[in-house]
Amino acid sequence: MNRKEILNILFWILLVVGIGLVLWKIFGNSPSDLSIMLTFTLMLLFKMWGVSDELKDFKSDVKISFSNVKNEISKLKNKK
Repeated sequence: MNRKEILNILFWILLVVGIGLVLWKIFGNSPSDLSIMLTFTLMLLFKMWGVSDELKDFKSDVKISFSNVKNEISKLKNKK
C-alpha cells in the first residue's frame, strides 16, 4: 500500500468518525466541540496532503511530457 492510499483511507475514516461525532453531539450532547473540530481538522490535513502528493506527481509527469515533445520537435527539425 502506498502513501496515497493510506492518506485516502485515513480521510474516509476521519470523515465517518467526524459525522458520527456531530450526530452524537446533536442527539446526545456527549463529545466536546474540540474533539469534533480536531477530527475535521485532521481530515482536511490528510486530504490536503494527498492532493499535494498528486500535484507533485502531475507536475513531474507534465515536465517529462514537455521534455519528450521538445525532443520530438528537435528530431523533426533535424530531419528537414
